[in-house]
Amino acid sequence: MSAPAFRFATPLRVRWGDCDAFGHVNNASYLTFFEEARIDYWKAVAPDVPFTGMAIVHSSVDFKGQAYPGDILTIRVAVTELRRTSFWAAYEVLRGDQVVASGRSAQVFFDYGTQRPAPIPEAFRERVASYEGIAPTAP
Repeated sequence: MSAPAFRFATPLRVRWGDCDAFGHVNNASYLTFFEEARIDYWKAVAPDVPFTGMAIVHSSVDFKGQAYPGDILTIRVAVTELRRTSFWAAYEVLRGDQVVASGRSAQVFFDYGTQRPAPIPEAFRERVASYEGIAPTAP
């Protein structure tokens, strides 16, 4: 996979509760940072597309540095692939100019009533594909 072109970024202040006994951001907090950034991405890129339900089916984080209480981090997000019912996102967490973490996640649009995957809403697919400059669908 080639490096994503990050077009979207959002700031996040590290809270005391994001940290562990060693005084730096706890590893589990990075997944919450990714989630916050995905929500901001949705609001910025497809604010008029109703949220219908989603499930995370994969997430990974690579740690490259540390962050501390009070730091203002920049969380970058890119949707890198759109499939029929799912999409992949990539993330970078920066403390100043230093990348302290990177990661990926796969999200499946999900109908919680039927407990089955659901197709990506066409408005979301089109808006994200246009914003990211990627194909609107993949095999």
